[in-house]
Amino acid sequence: MTTATSGGVGLAALWRLLSLGFTAPTPETVAEVEALAAGLAEAEAAGDLGDLRSALCECGVDELAAEYQRLFGGAVLVPPYEGSYEADPIRQGRELADVAAFYRAFGAEAHGPAAERPDHVGCELEFLAFLELRRIAALEEGVEHAADVDDHVAATFLQDHAGRWLPTFFADVHAACADKPVYRALAALGAAALDAELERRGITCTPLPRRRGRLAVERDRFDCGAAGASESLD
Repeated sequence: MTTATSGGVGLAALWRLLSLGFTAPTPETVAEVEALAAGLAEAEAAGDLGDLRSALCECGVDELAAEYQRLFGGAVLVPPYEGSYEADPIRQGRELADVAAFYRAFGAEAHGPAAERPDHVGCELEFLAFLELRRIAALEEGVEHAADVDDHVAATFLQDHAGRWLPTFFADVHAACADKPVYRALAALGAAALDAELERRGITCTPLPRRRGRLAVERDRFDCGAAGASESLD
């Protein structure tokens, strides 16, 4: 691995950590989040991970699952879908189709345990991790054109999708979790990571506000692989 790609590995690991962190918790996903947080902290490849690591040590999987359900299930305190931040139902459908098209273009139609809509927060963050790993692999193989394509697609995806709604999502999770340190720490880490990446790329997005109420389409489910992408997104 070259110096030029080592930072990218940290970014890919950070996107992966956040993807798993906002996917329904299981013993396996929580263990991977803990391992990724430890590795990133040791390599100093991300922001302050102390709060997250401490909170994970004090919170079991069952407690995390209950909090995940409180936030994202049932009445849906914080919608985990990009479409929930689009006021226009027609545009909502177009955005969902566009996200799915990004995945298809890279053969990333995964069928992992998350089994979620393409515009789920875990799926979109996993796609960013996937693109960064593709870019690194292309650089290591000396295929600079392919690396440039992956980098351009990541920038476009941030500009058109993740960068538009995730700031509101992270802010809402942070506000809803004053006494729930794991998800509060994940939201703070996600907001900082996204801000840093948008600034690094010179991307300016107008954050989408949270839309009140849900449409019937938001109860649909599609297959995505946020929790199983290490096997599926390649």
